[in-house]
Amino acid sequence: MQTRRTLRGSSARNFKSGLSLWLILWLVVMKPGGVAPCPRLCVCYPTPMTVSCQSQNLTIVPAGVPYDSQRVFLQNNRITELRADSFGFETQVLWLYGNNITWIEAGAFSNLRVLEELDLGDNPSLRHLEGGAFRGLEKLQSLHMHRCKLATLPHDIFHKLYSLQFLYLQENQLHFLQDDLFSDLVNLTHLFLHGNRIRALSENVFRGLVNLDRLLLHDNRIRQVNRRAFRDLGRLTILYLFNNSLAELPGQAMKDTQGIQFLRLNDNPWSCGCEARALWEWFRDARISSSELMCTSPSQRRGQDLRFLRELDFALCPLPDPGSLAGSTTTTFSTKTRWWFSKHKPASSSKALYQKSSESVKSFPFSAVKPQFVPKTPTESLSSKYELSEHEAALPKVDPEEYWTNYGNEDSSIRCYELECPPNYDNPAFSSSSSLPITPSFLHFLCLSMVTLSLHFIFG
Repeated sequence: MQTRRTLRGSSARNFKSGLSLWLILWLVVMKPGGVAPCPRLCVCYPTPMTVSCQSQNLTIVPAGVPYDSQRVFLQNNRITELRADSFGFETQVLWLYGNNITWIEAGAFSNLRVLEELDLGDNPSLRHLEGGAFRGLEKLQSLHMHRCKLATLPHDIFHKLYSLQFLYLQENQLHFLQDDLFSDLVNLTHLFLHGNRIRALSENVFRGLVNLDRLLLHDNRIRQVNRRAFRDLGRLTILYLFNNSLAELPGQAMKDTQGIQFLRLNDNPWSCGCEARALWEWFRDARISSSELMCTSPSQRRGQDLRFLRELDFALCPLPDPGSLAGSTTTTFSTKTRWWFSKHKPASSSKALYQKSSESVKSFPFSAVKPQFVPKTPTESLSSKYELSEHEAALPKVDPEEYWTNYGNEDSSIRCYELECPPNYDNPAFSSSSSLPITPSFLHFLCLSMVTLSLHFIFG
């Protein structure tokens, strides 16, 4: 019995000794992590490990940032350069906005393999970036570079940033965007480019952005948009292009944005002539929230909303040219068509009154055959979408097939075009139908008469 008690006491002492040993080992191992040195002028927090050095007038990245720091806050200092090996391996969030960064060494972030958010905004001295500045950030999800006075972007600046979802480039000084600049950003959903100096959008500028949801391009100087510029943006829901220099926008470009829901195009100098027909037709079928599109030209349509123009406003316009790179319409007419319109130019359609109904009548002023004029009587009723004026009722009405049959058919008997015709061109004296018929026999008779007269005068 006594032997059993001795064994039990010995086991209890051994258990306590082992527990004490494990406790000591745990304290030895955990003590360095708990009291890891924090960089001077910084404050450190555990779980998750955070190093906050904001607003301390630092000119360089402080040394001694713990390698396991998950969040590093260095905003609102005076840091001028970022060099390689300045940051730890486990950092997931790095804020550097509001500094004086002028240079970022290629590969400066290459060790940050798990970095998810990088904020470099509000660095007004950051005018240039090295091509490999963001090399290795394949898990980066959010990149802020707003208000940095960037004038250009290297063609490979976003190379292999496959995880990027948010890209903030607004309020810089970008003049143009290179083709395929964003081609690796297959998961990008938000792209902010407003407040720059961009002048044109090329065919391949947004290629690869198949998941883009929001595209903000307002407050730029955009004058031209390629008809295929948005061809990969099938999932786009928000597009802002207001306050630019757009006079026209290809209808084909908008057809590629199948999922568009919110469109802002106001504050642009829209031209509402024939070049606006494709966009006007797109708006007829679109079911979106859109801003107003006020016309600035031609003068008779100034102040009108392009979306609400009438079909007869485009009655004299040619059909769209499928091969036009700009997505606008062709101005090619057959010679007879141009001649007919020069003679029978209708009065301004703005003077006529139009009333909508459930039916639709289309006018295709493309016939190469001179139409018959049927004057409209007061008792005559037209079951059409509009109440036509006398001049508009006289417009030729043919099917598109007939237009394409006569497309490009030049008639050598037409001697002048539109304003080139003489004032009395409509006078029967100028008409070939009122002149004497000229036949070979008549010419032969005329020649013989002239020879006879000549011989008479010579020989008496």
